[in-house]
Amino acid sequence: MARQAKLWQWGAVASTVAASLFFAFMPLFAQPNGAFLSAYQLLGWTVFLPLLLPLALTLVPALVRGRRRLLVAWVCTGVLGLLCLTMALSWGIVFLPAPLIGAVGAYLTGRAPIEDEEIADKPWRVPQA
Repeated sequence: MARQAKLWQWGAVASTVAASLFFAFMPLFAQPNGAFLSAYQLLGWTVFLPLLLPLALTLVPALVRGRRRLLVAWVCTGVLGLLCLTMALSWGIVFLPAPLIGAVGAYLTGRAPIEDEEIADKPWRVPQA
């Protein structure tokens, strides 16, 4: 995969991790005494279990090698985008930058297949006339 495509895919992973941490530790739930609690304070470490799905959908395209990486990148980006749009009125909007960044990475993956080719390292010779 081209270097830029890799960077964009890892950017999507970083965006997902940041959104997961924001969702887990942002005080969202009000108590009767006026204090707010985060999801982590209410649920503990189990709050991260559903957050593994968006992380997996951004991590898989960054780690896949071979011929199917373009297809995998677009499928994972589409599923994550659909998930974000489905949950857009709640916490899905926080994850929305990840499929956008992943889509740029998938597009760049398709545009730069030449960088994946192995180049034979032998001296150049003038062709016979």
